[in-house]
Amino acid sequence: MITPNDIMDRIAELVAEKFPGEDIHRELCPQGFTRPCTLIVQDECNCNVGFGPDIVELTPVFTLTTFVQVDEYHHSHLAGMHQRQMALAGLFLPGYLKVGDRAPKVTGLKMAGGYDYDTVTVTFSLTLSRSDFEIIEQRPVMEQLHLRQEATTYG
Repeated sequence: MITPNDIMDRIAELVAEKFPGEDIHRELCPQGFTRPCTLIVQDECNCNVGFGPDIVELTPVFTLTTFVQVDEYHHSHLAGMHQRQMALAGLFLPGYLKVGDRAPKVTGLKMAGGYDYDTVTVTFSLTLSRSDFEIIEQRPVMEQLHLRQEATTYG
């Protein structure tokens, strides 16, 4: 079984290979973060429980935000920022992401940006067994217990 955290770990590995030595932040950037860097955020994770009798479809969505060095007027950085955005989008162009022994399918890829950042939002689709969602406890279930009942009467 893989989880959205496993997918985020794999995305971080690929970003580190693409931009060696740069900081990769997860979920938030610290105050005073250094540029260039990449921020990876899990936006949401939808669950289609009607996908099959014993199967559930997950569609986790991640946004990668790239930051570059900027000048005081925020004008000279746009070309480099857009190149980084294209490089990040290129990580998902094969149409899947190899994560362990699984390969979640890329079902959506969107690029956007702002004044001093660009984003790549990627949506994956993967199926899991319903049993993957069960909490496994160390206590035995009722079927494994042998109960003995005694009654004492006072008369």
